[in-house]
Amino acid sequence: MADSIWRKEITTQSLNQALSGFWSWYMAQARAALPPSALAWLMDRGERKLIVRAGRSGISIDVGGEEKGFGAYPGAAPSAKELLGRLSQDGQSVKIILELPRDKFFVRSFEVPVAARASLAQSLPREIERKTLFKLDDIFFGHVVARSPGRPDRLKVTQWILRRDIAQAAVEQADLSLDDLDMVRPEPGSDGANELPEISLKRDANATAWLQKALIGMAAGGLCLIVAGLGVRAWRVDQIGASLDEEIATAEQRAGVVRSIANQATAEGALLTSLRRERENAPSLADLIEETARILPNSAHLTEWRLSEPKPGERSVDLVGLADSAADLPALFDKSPMFVNTTLTAAIMPDLQEKRERFSIQMRVRPKTPAGKK
Repeated sequence: MADSIWRKEITTQSLNQALSGFWSWYMAQARAALPPSALAWLMDRGERKLIVRAGRSGISIDVGGEEKGFGAYPGAAPSAKELLGRLSQDGQSVKIILELPRDKFFVRSFEVPVAARASLAQSLPREIERKTLFKLDDIFFGHVVARSPGRPDRLKVTQWILRRDIAQAAVEQADLSLDDLDMVRPEPGSDGANELPEISLKRDANATAWLQKALIGMAAGGLCLIVAGLGVRAWRVDQIGASLDEEIATAEQRAGVVRSIANQATAEGALLTSLRRERENAPSLADLIEETARILPNSAHLTEWRLSEPKPGERSVDLVGLADSAADLPALFDKSPMFVNTTLTAAIMPDLQEKRERFSIQMRVRPKTPAGKK
């Protein structure tokens, strides 16, 4: 019984799909629920940022939200390598961001159903290969998602694509390489109306952000708790089922013993009732022997006294013996209240040795009259 309550197979592929879908939904809900400022604070790992702005005369540094140019450092303006070394001396990590004008990016927009949001990260690279002439190895790309105006069931996806050679030429001017970059982004416009993507070049490092670790840990912990809870529940159901099976088996065994005792008591009760009824309806054996001895004359004696039941509910007594006058015996027994229909079952024969008459008679036992009847 317990084996059929909990039995379900979970494959690795279905588990990965479930976790991926849950993670996408969880991050979407977090981004939708938190204000932009709070989300930016949570996503910030406290790293110092070295922003390389291509096409400008120098390099500006954003440290903890403060803008500092080369003038903040005494002496000649340091190179990007020297500046990176200075920022790394206190042990804090430095994020290097390349910021390019918007006209360096190829931008395309399209709409998708709201339900497709969870799979955008997998479907957008395929869209680039199908809808553009770019190869994925030659570009960097990112996207932003917004609600489609007037269409609540649709999402507007804006995809930003940057050629690798453009980024390479920009970082070489700053004495850096693409391997040093953490992120590429378009420079903000003067209107500030458009939401701009931050294209991560070191996705592995970005994936180790403490917030993502915390969210993954929370999701994994919740899933583990659910699985553990279901496992404990299944174990308890198994234990309760086994206990109930054992109790049922014990109860059935006891019930069998009780039924056996009840059947035996019923049989004994029926036997006692039958004996009591028989005693009430007919004289007992002792009464019949006593009545026979009372009726027989003193000169007669018996060699055989036999009680039989030739028919159900009808008893008879057979007598064999010697008497001085055997012909008078049937009349004597018919006068008894216990006997009726006394007849000779054999001819009366004289016994020369005993000098008496040998007789054999049979009489039926008279049933008792029930109380209240005459």
